[in-house]
Amino acid sequence: MVSFKFQTRITFYYLGLFVMLQSLILLSIAANIYGKTDGDVEGQLSIAAKYFEGSIEARESDFIGRAKDQTRAAGFKEAIVSNELLTIRTTLATLNQRVEADLSVLYDIEDGRVVTVVGVGRNNAKAMAPLSAPLQEQAEDEGVAKTILVIDGRIYKLVIVPVLGPDPLAMLAVGFELNQNEAVRIKESSYLDLDIAFIYKEDGVFQAAATTSNRNALNRFLADQSYAAKGAVFKDTYLGESYYFWRVELDYSLDGRSGAAALLYYEVNKSLQQYYELGITVGYILAFSVIVLILFSMVLARGVTRPLRRLANSSQRIAEGDYHTVHTSAKGDEIADLTDNFNRMVAAVQERESKITYQAFHDVDTGLPNRNRFERNVCDAVEKKTPFALVVIEVQQLSELRGVLNHANINALLAGVGARIKVSAGSDVCRLSTDAFAFLLEDHANPEVVAALVINAFLEPFVIEKITVDTSVKLGLSKFPGDTKDGPKLIQDAISALDQGRQSPRGFAWYEADTTNIFKQRLSLMSDFREALTTDEIFFAYQPKLTLKDDKIHSTEALVRWISPTRGFVAPDEFIPFAERTGDVKHLTNWGLRTAAAQVASWRRRGINVSVAVNLSTNDLMNTNLPAQILKLLSEHNLPASCLKLEVTESAVMHDTARALEVLNMLSSMGLSLSIDDYGTGYSSLSYLKKLPVSELKIDMSFVRNLATNEEDRILVRSTIELGHNLGLSVTAEGVEDQRSLDLLREYGCDCVQGYYISKPVPAGEFEKFLRERTTKRWIKDPV
Repeated sequence: MVSFKFQTRITFYYLGLFVMLQSLILLSIAANIYGKTDGDVEGQLSIAAKYFEGSIEARESDFIGRAKDQTRAAGFKEAIVSNELLTIRTTLATLNQRVEADLSVLYDIEDGRVVTVVGVGRNNAKAMAPLSAPLQEQAEDEGVAKTILVIDGRIYKLVIVPVLGPDPLAMLAVGFELNQNEAVRIKESSYLDLDIAFIYKEDGVFQAAATTSNRNALNRFLADQSYAAKGAVFKDTYLGESYYFWRVELDYSLDGRSGAAALLYYEVNKSLQQYYELGITVGYILAFSVIVLILFSMVLARGVTRPLRRLANSSQRIAEGDYHTVHTSAKGDEIADLTDNFNRMVAAVQERESKITYQAFHDVDTGLPNRNRFERNVCDAVEKKTPFALVVIEVQQLSELRGVLNHANINALLAGVGARIKVSAGSDVCRLSTDAFAFLLEDHANPEVVAALVINAFLEPFVIEKITVDTSVKLGLSKFPGDTKDGPKLIQDAISALDQGRQSPRGFAWYEADTTNIFKQRLSLMSDFREALTTDEIFFAYQPKLTLKDDKIHSTEALVRWISPTRGFVAPDEFIPFAERTGDVKHLTNWGLRTAAAQVASWRRRGINVSVAVNLSTNDLMNTNLPAQILKLLSEHNLPASCLKLEVTESAVMHDTARALEVLNMLSSMGLSLSIDDYGTGYSSLSYLKKLPVSELKIDMSFVRNLATNEEDRILVRSTIELGHNLGLSVTAEGVEDQRSLDLLREYGCDCVQGYYISKPVPAGEFEKFLRERTTKRWIKDPV
């Protein structure tokens, strides 16, 4: 984009304003000229039309007098009485020559038929229509009648007079052709340089019989422009120019159908020629004014912009770090005010720059150096090429503490964390992110000792506003030059090592390249996982739940299975935890609910009344839209709520108990059955268990698998069953793998069991086969 100096823009502004005003004036003048021209042309055409009508009437009057003189001639009357056609034709020919007529016709007085014609060919004479009764009556009553006659594309203007002797003997019509000569004669006698055409209508379309301009072009105009729909006076485009048209209607012809008219038309631009010379003069004046204005604007702009240029130069020096004030000789005007404000701005900018520089490299909450400063420190250390270790520290439990402490307390805690790390590590500390800090260890023999000291420093709790706060930290370490020689990559490596440090018993871990590869493999796994949900790679295997009260199968648990064409069988423990961490588990839940609902609906249509249990993740319990989603699925498949069961783990509920309870209560109010899965492996707190709207406890298989041989497991299982029953819950034992365990569970009063001893998880078809083989009367109406 082209940019201009302020001085140039001022010149352009003045010039633009001048041109805009002059354009408005010229447009106003042009509009008035065009409006006046239109009115003048229309008025002139009106005068020309009246002149045309007067010219035609004058010639008609001459013909009427000559025709009446001819009807008084005794010889002419005798020839009519004696029917001497030769004498009549000779007389009519002489009459045509004397009055310069183009056509003479004698009509029979009785039936109006044509007796003889002089002036047209024999074939045209034979084709002429008889004289109409109205015209004959008009001629007899008024002594004369007028009409037009269209013969072979020619228009004739006729006057009709009766031949009396003393009774009417015949009707004599004398006329002249409205041809090009007539059009030229009228045009030349008019003061307006207009064009004239004589037109007639044939088969509903107007055609030109004669014209002073291009006849073919006019015929095309009459046809293409739907001329028949135009008014008597109109403006239109003809031959690429704007024309005014004025149509003068003529009398109807002898047959009363083929109308004729005279068309007067005039080019509008001819009236504008008188203004062209004026326009050229105005153009010269405007050009001269523009030149003068440009020169004046340049001089004015230079004077106005001179102090501004001084300010611009000062601004450039300020941008280079030279903060100085600007002096001006002007006093009390706008430039002086601007200079004073500029100098105050320089002082303010200098002060703010120091603050911004500080804030750009320091954390606002703790006052510690921030990530920007740390990255610069790392790059500086890399440039020294001396070995060092980089340590990233993550403060644990901070997300939970934010729900308890206010913002000021959190900031105080973070400041204390930074101070404690600095003391224990003996190094300057930077705040890397919300929960993370970092420092460098240069020339240190054993960074692991420092890492252990930092971890042990957090064994002592913090006291914030008389509140005792326990925190711990996890560390990730990378080293230079062993891991990488790139500063930002060293930070990323330490953060990657932190992922392993969270799981390490020591609380810290060094960066390993394989860890990054594993992370990339997990990302690839999730990409394949999302793709597999759209194919048949992922499916449900159904494990029946045996009700011990009646030894029947009333429900089954849907367990997700993934068989990849490239990876083979992918265990749920390999992809579900990572899907929960990446948020992809929501796609699995949506797929699972849809699949389970469709399967239950299919079984019910075939008489298989079995409910299906689906597992929910932690993320699902945070989704307040989940109840509406399930309700929509039940409605789509016309299923009662009892057909679908939902299983949640203790840890999922404890992640955010308030929101989880909100979602679970909505699901329970819909009539859905809720279960606590893997009971005994999580928090196992009675304080929250009694608050949950669940109807079933599922004892984890780790307590049931060795039930037949382990006394401690038998005590735990029996007490859990009693606890569940006391809370009004049914109890299901998972992992039943032998008859002895089944017998013990039946003895303890367990409600349901599931495990490989009953059936392993199988696809839907095999599950239906399992049901048929076990019984066909209680829940299958028609064998599948």
